[in-house]
Amino acid sequence: MHMKRVTVLLALVLAAGGVVACDVQAGGGSPAQAIGASPAPPDLALKAAVDALDTTAHTFAVKQGTSTMNSGTVDPGGKAGTITMIDTAEQHGYTIGFTVVSPDLWVKIDMGAELNEELGLNPTVWSHVDQSRLEATALKPVDRNGAPEFGVTELFRDGLSDVKRVDATHFSGTVDMTATNSVLAPPTKVVQQAGDRARSIPFTATVDDKRRLTAFVIDGASIDPELAFELTFAGFDAVTPVTEPAAVPATDNVYDFLN
Repeated sequence: MHMKRVTVLLALVLAAGGVVACDVQAGGGSPAQAIGASPAPPDLALKAAVDALDTTAHTFAVKQGTSTMNSGTVDPGGKAGTITMIDTAEQHGYTIGFTVVSPDLWVKIDMGAELNEELGLNPTVWSHVDQSRLEATALKPVDRNGAPEFGVTELFRDGLSDVKRVDATHFSGTVDMTATNSVLAPPTKVVQQAGDRARSIPFTATVDDKRRLTAFVIDGASIDPELAFELTFAGFDAVTPVTEPAAVPATDNVYDFLN
């Protein structure tokens, strides 16, 4: 059972050009150093702040609409991370957790008493997942190398437009919410109903005094509540190490759910 058939997960999108990245590859230093050295164009400055999340350990929280909250930890150096996805909707609420310590993946699933019984899921145990048993379309929050890929920064990669610098630490612009297919992507039905409006939704972004992205807010509530997102990032290079949970081998029911 694919996740998008069970309930709403979520997503975001942002990105821009590569001048700063090219400068870094040519020996110009890290993206953050490049920003600090000169006033980069707004789109490149924001892209550098996003790219830094791929190399810096951090915590994150993502709020969507009225009932969905994701949170977790990413440690790029250790190829490890955790994510907990919670929906508090009165019907079909859920809590799903993933732990990744490359190349291993664990999951804990709680779909509520009724669905747990129907689907044969035990919400109290972590299940160790044999990834060779997952289909191509399965909920699988890891990349091809087994590192965490939770869909948070993936939502920032494409679709950023009209980026403006409000002041030294704030940006504004629009994002295309149709430009992602990550595990946190908004429901297809919501995007289809929004039509062209989903291609240009206002956002605001905040960086700290070290040019690290700390907040990204998408103002999509006027279109659909499920297109409103609030992301925050913190704990840079100061996260608690991710460890393997005590677990049992995943059952057929778990694979059926993920697939």
